[in-house]
Amino acid sequence: MDAQHIIEVFTAGCPSCNGAVAYGHELAASSDGYRVRIWNVKHAEAHARMHRLGITEPPAIAIDGEPLICCGGPTDRRSGA
Repeated sequence: MDAQHIIEVFTAGCPSCNGAVAYGHELAASSDGYRVRIWNVKHAEAHARMHRLGITEPPAIAIDGEPLICCGGPTDRRSGA
């Protein structure tokens, strides 16, 4: 059985957010074992999850709990930026 991976998309319902949702689904479709979870940051649970991951505003995408730098995630922590 393939490992299950999660793509989390944080959205506020704006046009840019809609693009992030579509991109999240494209990423999931490109490989087996990925599923998408859409978080509406207008809800407290989603807003809290976003901030636990270090994301400051939507739209944003995280894979397996790691925010993508290209998609609303924090700067690259490895470089200290």
